[in-house]
Amino acid sequence: MKKATALILLCILLTGCNFPHVPTPTVSPTLTSIPASLTPLPTSTPYPTATFVPSKTISPTITYTPSPTPLVLPTEYVIQPGDTLEKISTQFGVSMILIALANHIENTNLIIAGENIYIPDPNHLPEGLLPKGKKILVVLSQQKLFVFENEKLVKEFLVSTGLPATPTVIGKFQIYTKLEKTRMTGDGYDLPNVPWTMYFYQDYGLHGTYWHNNFGHPMSHGCVNLKTEDAKWLYDWAPIGTEVEVIP
Repeated sequence: MKKATALILLCILLTGCNFPHVPTPTVSPTLTSIPASLTPLPTSTPYPTATFVPSKTISPTITYTPSPTPLVLPTEYVIQPGDTLEKISTQFGVSMILIALANHIENTNLIIAGENIYIPDPNHLPEGLLPKGKKILVVLSQQKLFVFENEKLVKEFLVSTGLPATPTVIGKFQIYTKLEKTRMTGDGYDLPNVPWTMYFYQDYGLHGTYWHNNFGHPMSHGCVNLKTEDAKWLYDWAPIGTEVEVIP
C-alpha cells in the first residue's frame, strides 16, 4: 500500500499530470409553495360612495299687486256708515279742515251717512274757500288750531282746550289784547308768568303752557293751551284784531 502511494506521488512530481476535475454539485434552494388559500390578502379601505344630488333652485314667488287707481281731485264722496271726517281726510289725503270748510261743516263731529260731500284738491282750491287776510281757527273735536293767511293754510298746532266742566267758548271773535307775560288765577289755580297770551273773548285766551305737555287732549279752564314755542310763533304772527273762530 505504501509503495502504491509513493508511486502516485512520484508520477505527479515527474509528469505534472492532473487528476480529472470533479465539479462541485450546485445545490438549488428548495422553494416552499404557499397555498393560495393561505396567502393573506392586502387590506384596503374602500372609498365612500358619493351620491350627487343636484341643488334645488328656488324661484322667488312674485305676487303682483296692481297699483291703486290714483284719486282725482276734486271729487264727490258719499259718506258711509261709520265714517268720520278724520277717516275721510286720511282716505283722500286732504286736510280735514279743508273738507270741513269746503262743505260748510261747523261741527266736525257731525256728518251724516248717505250725504254727498265735496273733496277739494288742496293744490287748486276754489276761490273764496279759505278766509282772506289772517285767521285762527280752533277745532275742539280735533284739539287743533289752524292758521290761515291770504287764502292759504300755513300752520297747524296741537292744543289743549277746556275740560268738560270748563269748556272753551264757541263762536267768532277777535284778539283784543296781547301780553308777553301775565298772571292767571281762578278756582284752584294760580299761574304766574303765563307767556305769549292773546285774549279773544273776556278771559278766554290763546297762550303758552309750561305746566303740562298733554297737548291733543282737553286740559284747561277754557283757554286754548299751546306749546310755548307755538304760542310765541302765533303771538308774533297775529296782530290785535285777528279773527279767532272756535268750532266744535
